Amino acid sequence: MGSFINSQADNEICEALNKRFSDDVDPNDAQGRTYIAVLRDHFRNRENFFDGGHHLNRVFHRLARSVTGGSSVPRTRESRRRWFALLRRTLPAAVMRAIRDQLTAILAQGGAANPAGSVNYVTFSTQHVSTRSGTFELFDQNSAVPQVLTDANRKTYCAVVLQCHVDAALPDAPNEPDPPPADGGETTFAVRRRPRRGVKKAKKSAKKSSVKKKKTTAKKSKAKKAGKRNSRR
Repeated sequence: MGSFINSQADNEICEALNKRFSDDVDPNDAQGRTYIAVLRDHFRNRENFFDGGHHLNRVFHRLARSVTGGSSVPRTRESRRRWFALLRRTLPAAVMRAIRDQLTAILAQGGAANPAGSVNYVTFSTQHVSTRSGTFELFDQNSAVPQVLTDANRKTYCAVVLQCHVDAALPDAPNEPDPPPADGGETTFAVRRRPRRGVKKAKKSAKKSSVKKKKTTAKKSKAKKAGKRNSRR
């Protein structure tokens, strides 16, 4: 096993995708559905973002930001550009096709003909292993059909694994667009946004003001009562 893969950037990428395809409850969903359930609904009824009209680098950018509060992944710009370049033009065509096919099966309608469409969640990872092509492959051998597995809790899942023949950093891509340009037909994913700094500060200020006002009112009331008592004496 190599010493570079999994890198910090790999881990950040996989963490974002694991969240987006997880069976955790999406806090932004009024119906209390899981992240993967919300994503399936979006895919099936609003936008097929794995068709030929969408670019993988742009799709990943959108998926990641939908669970990071709007932050880009990976955090360092150099790593992001390398990753976007890989998804846009470096991966072999067979790997790009396999990624689209496997994730389409996972998000499409499930049933006897497509058990992947009913799995509870999906895991994403990278591995340094020898491949037949001597370059990248999607497990297993760029198959269009994801394997359905069962975990210790009897939940079903699919494992999407990008296999890397060479254990090395991706080549620099200083001219790669960051973020990737928008594709046609995009519809907005539900995004967990960070509270705006101004709003957060204003709320804190209002809270402090309210506390201060209560203390001042209480102090005045106490003084007034004390004055009445003295006047009665």
